[in-house]
Amino acid sequence: MSLPKTRTATVDALSGSGRVRRGAGPAQTASPRDGAAPWGAALLTAAAMPLLLGLAAATEPEPVTLGLAGLTLTWLALRMERLRSAARIATRHRDNLARLAAPAVARLVAESDSVALRAGWEQEATVLFADIRGFTCLCETLAPGEVAAFLAAFRTRAAQAIELAGGLVDKFVGDEVMAVFGVPHAAPGDTDRAVAAARSLAAAMSAWSGERERAGLPPVRIGIGLHRGSVFIGAIGAERVEFTAVGDTVNVARRLEQMTRTLACDCIVSEAVVQDAAPGEARIVAVRPVRGACAVLRLFAIRLDP
Repeated sequence: MSLPKTRTATVDALSGSGRVRRGAGPAQTASPRDGAAPWGAALLTAAAMPLLLGLAAATEPEPVTLGLAGLTLTWLALRMERLRSAARIATRHRDNLARLAAPAVARLVAESDSVALRAGWEQEATVLFADIRGFTCLCETLAPGEVAAFLAAFRTRAAQAIELAGGLVDKFVGDEVMAVFGVPHAAPGDTDRAVAAARSLAAAMSAWSGERERAGLPPVRIGIGLHRGSVFIGAIGAERVEFTAVGDTVNVARRLEQMTRTLACDCIVSEAVVQDAAPGEARIVAVRPVRGACAVLRLFAIRLDP
């Protein structure tokens, strides 16, 4: 008779499913775009269950068939709960990443292949650096907790101005912010968006200074530098990686921001920025080599008020 074989096949199928279930745990924490794959696998695996139940119904008494049906429903319930748990874990990881990085970076890291991110790529971009003037002297009059609150207020306003203009906050270092425009994908008007972000950031600092002065606190002034050129984009590091832009263009943009202190202007941009941006008011303020750059650059000041 074929009855013993039927029992054996049924039990083997169920135990084999148990082995797959135990080994597939880490794979279920894949990126959100792969979320359909585990559900599809569950349905394909479950598709064999009606066939087993039909075979059992033809060869077994009714209690055995009902028992198999109960086991099948229990297995499917456990499988669905495991998939829901994996989805919750993936969502939590993505949310945690979003708290530590800009939303655009969090999405890019979550949706991109890690090998491609580590390999990186080279492209044209416009880089913005901004820094608070006299921050060291300001800190001397504040308690550590007040310094943290001050920086949090600055970073909130800076990130909002940059992201609303279409830029990507690359990093904050103390009272300094670095942003890139045209990352991860370059588009026409990236430099115009960088200039708009500089003006929006200056307006935000002016409004904040007004609030502080009404509260009897010193105003906040910033210096901004803009440069355009080739940058390398990618996840850089060994065990601790950072998605960032690096290269000579980044170094020059930072030097231009630092030169606002000696050239007595709030925003200095390179000739590459002036040439790529829409026509606007810009005056030349220096023709000199920039520390860290090989070429002699023509430097321009632009007005930050609308």
